[in-house]
Amino acid sequence: MLIRPQTSQTLTQCWYTRVHHPGPRKTRGEGGVLLSVCRHCHRAIRSHGGKAWTLADGVDLDELANNSGIRYICVTSVADGMVIARYMIDRNASDAAVKARLEDVMATHDAKTPGSGLDVRLMGGPKG
Repeated sequence: MLIRPQTSQTLTQCWYTRVHHPGPRKTRGEGGVLLSVCRHCHRAIRSHGGKAWTLADGVDLDELANNSGIRYICVTSVADGMVIARYMIDRNASDAAVKARLEDVMATHDAKTPGSGLDVRLMGGPKG
């Protein structure tokens, strides 16, 4: 005789795609981090700006990078969150030199065009 369970357990879409979508209630935590609950897997998630959401438990690599003493430009694919390239910046570089390097990296990866799917950010280093 075949016995069926009363409920069937299925995997949520964020288990496959690793993309979490916030529920209707969002709160702001310490340091301006947005906190919510994923509407699919019902786990706690967080975001640094509202674009990409990650699980709230565990290590936050973006926060570690922002607290680093080394400055660099990070080019990330928005679709899968993979780091495509990192460019180190001299510790003594002026703000104008950093902005020029940021523009150069964006032009190199063609990240300015709409729909490029790339996120280019300045990470780490002293806050100016």
